[in-house]
Amino acid sequence: MKEKKKIMYSYDKEADVLYISFSPGEKPTTAVELNPNILLRFNRLEERAIGLTLFDFSALVKLTRLGPRSFPLTGLKDIEPEWEEVVIKILTSAPVNKILKVATYVPSRSKPVPITFVKKPPVSAFVAGA
Repeated sequence: MKEKKKIMYSYDKEADVLYISFSPGEKPTTAVELNPNILLRFNRLEERAIGLTLFDFSALVKLTRLGPRSFPLTGLKDIEPEWEEVVIKILTSAPVNKILKVATYVPSRSKPVPITFVKKPPVSAFVAGA
């Protein structure tokens, strides 16, 4: 049985970028820009998340009057269909689903649009990663 790795957070306050590592020290083999603010890094062969990079982090987690802001996963349309399924599987599985919550928005009579919102990490993550 694999040892459960601790999620590591590193926040660059000046750039407003949060780096999240699910496998500290491991290099990803592939990265997918899910949208201009979210980059997923993963091991393509093992179909396993290595990390996330969240650009403009404070905007991603800023609440609206109705709750969390949602963002379309526009980058999925730019990848091959078989890899889109793999990326969606990674996004909806642990540990990524602890950070990103994925849903579908269906405009009337249109193709479903995958969307996400970012769950704000615990404050202790910023103390450790600051």
